[in-house]
Amino acid sequence: MTTEPNSKFPEPSFNGKHSRSMRLWHWSSFLAMSGSLITVLLAKTLFNTKSNIALVQDTLNEAKISVSADQAKSVSHEFNDLLWHWHIYIGYALSALFLFRIIFEFFQPKEQKVIPILKNTLKALKMPGADKKYIKHYLLVRWLYVILYLSLFTQACTGLFMVYSDDVENLKTIRHNVSDIHSFNMWVIISFIVLHLGGVIMSELGKRNKGVVSEMINGGE
Repeated sequence: MTTEPNSKFPEPSFNGKHSRSMRLWHWSSFLAMSGSLITVLLAKTLFNTKSNIALVQDTLNEAKISVSADQAKSVSHEFNDLLWHWHIYIGYALSALFLFRIIFEFFQPKEQKVIPILKNTLKALKMPGADKKYIKHYLLVRWLYVILYLSLFTQACTGLFMVYSDDVENLKTIRHNVSDIHSFNMWVIISFIVLHLGGVIMSELGKRNKGVVSEMINGGE
């Protein structure tokens, strides 16, 4: 007797229920990541120390105050430094949110946990009559989420290392390498955000997974 494709393992879907903890984590992380990226963008562009030395001198000259390049650099650096301080504070928040994500995973309904979702998707892929193309796409997206979690873990660890390594002399020698990992990993997270937003837009414009945004707001059915 042939088993129906959806009799035991329902076809995976991006639509579904989302716990209050997941929704809280999702939107809080979105705001924190956006804030973190904005501080980096501003620190490296509008408030870049070297780029604003001449601006500080010209502005003070208009007020008939003459300062040297080094003095102007100190003023410019203060604004740049303030942004990096905000970046650190937001980094603390992101680290706390990631810890929160790990903790509430143990209390999630089984069908909403990461590992059971991956296992059930692999089982659904082997079912007769399954839409293999769609399920493979779904599985790829779920693995991308796993990569995101690993990236967030790496970002939190490297960020905290850089904050506290200045106080430990032996760690200063590898600080540059850790900084490179932190910077590279930022682009991994940005890439995920772009793919995620693109996927959400395509889902909302399509028919199969329409309503994913509203479900992440109200929890789904």
